[in-house]
Amino acid sequence: MKQYTHFIAGTFTAETDAQIDSVDPATGRVWCRISRGNAADADRAMRAADSAFRAGEWAELTASGRADVLERLADYLETHWQQLVEAEMRDNGKRITEVRGQFSGLHMWYRHFAAEARKLGPEPQSNRIAGVESETQFLPYGVVVAITPWNSPLMILAWKLGPALAAGNTVVVKPSELASASTLEFASLAHEAGLPTGVLNVVTGYGHEVGEALVRHPLTRKVTFTGSDAGGRKVAAAAAEGVVPATLELGGKSPQVVFSDAERANAVNGVLSGIFLSNGQTCVAGSRLIVEAPIAGSFVAHLLERARALRFGDPMDPATQVGPLANEAHLRKVTAIIEQAKAQGARCLLDGTRTAAGRVGFYLGPTIFTDVTPKMQLWREEVFGPVLAVTSFDDECQAIALANDSDYGLAGGVWTSDIDKGRRVANAINAGTVYINHYRSVDPGSPIGGMKRSGYGRELGPDAVKDFLQDKSVWTGRAAVADPFPEPV
Repeated sequence: MKQYTHFIAGTFTAETDAQIDSVDPATGRVWCRISRGNAADADRAMRAADSAFRAGEWAELTASGRADVLERLADYLETHWQQLVEAEMRDNGKRITEVRGQFSGLHMWYRHFAAEARKLGPEPQSNRIAGVESETQFLPYGVVVAITPWNSPLMILAWKLGPALAAGNTVVVKPSELASASTLEFASLAHEAGLPTGVLNVVTGYGHEVGEALVRHPLTRKVTFTGSDAGGRKVAAAAAEGVVPATLELGGKSPQVVFSDAERANAVNGVLSGIFLSNGQTCVAGSRLIVEAPIAGSFVAHLLERARALRFGDPMDPATQVGPLANEAHLRKVTAIIEQAKAQGARCLLDGTRTAAGRVGFYLGPTIFTDVTPKMQLWREEVFGPVLAVTSFDDECQAIALANDSDYGLAGGVWTSDIDKGRRVANAINAGTVYINHYRSVDPGSPIGGMKRSGYGRELGPDAVKDFLQDKSVWTGRAAVADPFPEPV
């Protein structure tokens, strides 16, 4: 049984014996234990990060020097990423094909932010004041608290850690208590790669015991959080009390709008990948299918045929297409939502609770409902599982209205062979990211974030590093200052 402790100031450490079991979702058995942190552990990590920010190797680096450190980390990840695969899979049950796909490219995120660091420097301002020059300087905040989710811990950590370090901050990470092992393994690997001591610290434990202590800590200067909207509200409230800026990437209930003129096979693949890859456990999951009435029946029939054929199995097996949900509590939640949808009158065409019956572990198969109305919980609430809600529309205006009939606004998809129509509908959908004849892609150059209950602020994109920097105006006089109180003439 592997035992993991906090990673603080370059070493694994724990001052108490309190632990949390991590359960392998494929077997339902405990595979490792992590330290159950408290406010004292949070304080030690914050002080280590603050010390590294204020003095020593990291504090003395220029932006170019920080880029060199990130490049070395990227080089090390490129050859050592396979060391991280098993820990993440055993923690959250993600299929090996998906984890390998993410981790084999993990180094590219850090290489991108190394390149962005090299671009940093003062920027001249234009002003209309004679004899005065001005410029904007960009300063790091200090200690950044990063709170990451259980579904893709290391990829989402890269979106936070890469730009935060490029900007010159230090970071304390609180991973989900349900999936902390890969983050701890990564912290050790980053230290081996030469990341200076104290720049990256990891404290594990529950949100109310560690997460809140970190967000409220007097040394916290910025918070970045990915998780549920309920968790985001708590983080935002705690950060606001300390007047600490926060970036929140929260839940989604993303629409996939399919028009009759869509290229059928492409749209089916897009809808399948949008909701059933990662078992729907992604914030951008396309969980609401809004399909034009003339093709609704045949399109859903095609989806059903494909979904029924997906193979359950061990996530370690590359042939597996359906692995387990990430944890038992989440399986109970998703199952309860499925049963409530049935009770509210939605028609269940494919019931994942039945196709997964009798399996060891936290398995639940693809689930498809039709006759779903906007008043139903299945339409309104994020499931974060492989459950698709289907409804139909008659015209473009109705399609847009249905797509926007949500408290969330993270992502959306539009499928049509008429690109002008696709752009028109995409422009009308209230979401941070909308794909046309495509879905799920993410790139460091493209911002990601939400509207409405899906959060605020953006990760990635051209301003990702500046999100971790504070603007400072510096004015330089080039002419004598006039006497403000001249003698009367």
